[in-house]
Amino acid sequence: MKKHRVRVRLKAKIERSKKRKNLLIKITATIALLTVLGFAVNKISKFLLTSPIFNVKSIEVKGIGITDKLAVLSYLDFEGKNIFLLKLKSRGLQLKEKFPAVKDVKISKRLPNKITAEIEERIPLAETKISNKRVGIDENLKLFVLSESYRVLPKITDNLTAENKTACLKFLKNVSDLPVHKEISGITAVSPDDIIFFIGDNCKVCIGSAQNVESKISYLEKVIADLETKGKKAQYINMRDFSDENKEIIVRAK
Repeated sequence: MKKHRVRVRLKAKIERSKKRKNLLIKITATIALLTVLGFAVNKISKFLLTSPIFNVKSIEVKGIGITDKLAVLSYLDFEGKNIFLLKLKSRGLQLKEKFPAVKDVKISKRLPNKITAEIEERIPLAETKISNKRVGIDENLKLFVLSESYRVLPKITDNLTAENKTACLKFLKNVSDLPVHKEISGITAVSPDDIIFFIGDNCKVCIGSAQNVESKISYLEKVIADLETKGKKAQYINMRDFSDENKEIIVRAK
């Protein structure tokens, strides 16, 4: 019985020794593998960050229509720099601050050596003059310089309150897809519910509120067309009291 107990203890001791040996082998193998991986990662990182293959060679800018494209390319001075070291998010935020017409921008990498900037510009609904420069205004009252070649926009009165300006811009946005939008030369507002614009040969149209715009404009076009068939031109049209139920307007022709 005593010899049996000794054999059992000896067997248990051998098994523990084997387990320690196997654990040591696993730890050694893991350390060796991590060392090899670390060496490989270091080599790969060094290659990615120093190889001229990944130096930016071209920059593509999309979506530009108002902002000076050359100025944007000059600001995105990434050419010759390693593509993995560029801080694109912060540069995108800076670009929006520098160019007011830029509403949003997404700058992305195209491996191995190309940068693409997709720009969303603000949509000018009206324009004004500041220091002899054409300045566009979007629906959020943001101002940005327009080129002289940019299409002519309705001129908005300078000294309007922010509330009245917002009402004018809301109206222009509502009619931006209608033919009349291109005919509007100027716009102003006595109050948010009393919008006035000018079309054709300086015809003054008191449209009132921006509600039921499509219905109002559709009727306005019929009135103008009817006058033209009679060889007349509208000089003044008051639609302040117009509604779908009560198509009452005041027209003065010349």
